[in-house]
Amino acid sequence: MLWLGQFGIADGKAQEETPWVGVFPDETRGPEASDLLLIVQPATAGSAEFCAELKEAVGSVFHKSKFSLTGGLLRALREAHENLREWNRKSLKEYWVAAGISCAAVRGNEVYLAQVAPAGAAFYRRGEMRHIRPQLADALEPLGMFDEFWPEFTLFEMEEGDRLLLLTPGLAQSVPEHGLGGSLALPADDVLPAIYRQANALPDCGAVLVAGLPSLEGNVEEPSA
Repeated sequence: MLWLGQFGIADGKAQEETPWVGVFPDETRGPEASDLLLIVQPATAGSAEFCAELKEAVGSVFHKSKFSLTGGLLRALREAHENLREWNRKSLKEYWVAAGISCAAVRGNEVYLAQVAPAGAAFYRRGEMRHIRPQLADALEPLGMFDEFWPEFTLFEMEEGDRLLLLTPGLAQSVPEHGLGGSLALPADDVLPAIYRQANALPDCGAVLVAGLPSLEGNVEEPSA
């Protein structure tokens, strides 16, 4: 069973809705239901005002076109990329907009993560934590910046005790390694409060958690704020 949670801070205040954090549950809740979680990171000055619109577009396209989870993620990110590119083609370079993104498509105990830099995530299993960041050349530049891009995909088959944390890059850089690892080792419902206590000095940030719990019919527990 997977537990999903999130928090966001905008303008120095914790808010239920922020431009950087998106949670898009599958309303069907059938056996093949898949939820989408994402973190958006503005990559240029002036891009922050586009983040809310971008995350809504990604969530909408994903749920309309997810014949496969990776295919749905790719189509959603391509459309978001093209929307930003269209804006930039009509704008002076100093007004270009771009964004990094981490998207997690969750179905059953599988999580497909798609990332385009700047993006940050961390995975914890059995006392060990590793950072997950884009490494492929085509995933190192933000959405909207250049004609071509390709997200980096990572598959996680979640087990009891596993933690996958998506977080804004600024938050990832501000939380010390031991603080992040120690927080992810906590019980699922204590992880985000521990991360938040280390993040509340940042004016804009967010995090999304996918946590593996003891199996109860293999269902996904609804996202919590």
